[in-house]
Amino acid sequence: MTTRNLSRRQLLGSGAAAMLTPSLLSGMSGAARAAGSMIATTYPGTWEVAQRQILLPAFSKASGATVALQPVLALDAVTKISASKANPPFDVVLMDEGPYLAALDLGIFAQLPKAEVKNLSNLPDRFIDPNGRGAFVSAQVMGIVYNPVAIKTPPISWLDLWKPEYKGRVGITGLGSSLGAAWMVEIAKLHGGSEKNMEPGFEAVKKLLPFVGAVAPNPGALATLFQQGQIDISFNYLNAILPLVQRGVPVAIAKPDSGWALVRNSLHVIENSKNRDLAYTYIDTALSNEVQAQMAASPNFLAPTNKSVAFGAELQKIAGNNEELAKLTLIDWKTLNPQRSALIERFSKDIRI
Repeated sequence: MTTRNLSRRQLLGSGAAAMLTPSLLSGMSGAARAAGSMIATTYPGTWEVAQRQILLPAFSKASGATVALQPVLALDAVTKISASKANPPFDVVLMDEGPYLAALDLGIFAQLPKAEVKNLSNLPDRFIDPNGRGAFVSAQVMGIVYNPVAIKTPPISWLDLWKPEYKGRVGITGLGSSLGAAWMVEIAKLHGGSEKNMEPGFEAVKKLLPFVGAVAPNPGALATLFQQGQIDISFNYLNAILPLVQRGVPVAIAKPDSGWALVRNSLHVIENSKNRDLAYTYIDTALSNEVQAQMAASPNFLAPTNKSVAFGAELQKIAGNNEELAKLTLIDWKTLNPQRSALIERFSKDIRI
């Protein structure tokens, strides 16, 4: 959903929906919990396609079991699990770092034993969950996205979005998505703020509004705006943009002078899962050399966290290897999370076009 006259109510139903919209799929029946099967969540879109094509067959080969994969957004999954802790609807969940840390104190994530998930030993320190309750299986790299046909000189700063020549051609997304929240943090920092002080970011984005042509609810929808020819400059993840490049869409991604930003993605076993052993194998398989290499390759481009996996040509433009990737800018979600709901509400109220 995009519009040049996005109301507060519409934005709450779109930007915040990236985290809060109820899944279209209900919990699986008891039959799906038969021996040799488990239930895992994924994200709708490219994540679901990649995991169905790569991870699920590899898991079945390793375990002889099957997976019922449900596309469920992070906070929707947390809400469902919290409502049914004794008999959770999922065995494994996919999370962004922000929603995961926000839900950590709910006691819904099980410890992840290194003896059961042996591929944890292949992760560099920055991709090991210090809480021991998950595994970072991928990382999404955020940069400046632009139309190279309309913009001949590649942008070099997040602040290039404020250039007057791009008036009406800028695309953004709300703070309900990790992408939008991470970008707002970067803008706040450039104006003297931080995760603790987001006020400079809001003030800057208010000044950007005359230049904004569309607000998208999530990374996928934001990327589609380039395909539809509605915008010429924005921000997004590498893995959302490179598939469009391969399809011939005039779009490219550039490194900001403040550096690439990184959003880590993780898998977690649910505390009261009745399929713990299968869940451990599922995560171990997701961290394996074979699966990580395929997820990192075209057309997925999800940065691998396994340090044994070599980077392809496109990812090498970002970082030469896993150790270099781990050094990219991370968002301090622990500081940002307590404000997140209020920030989403404020964005919905104040940031209009």
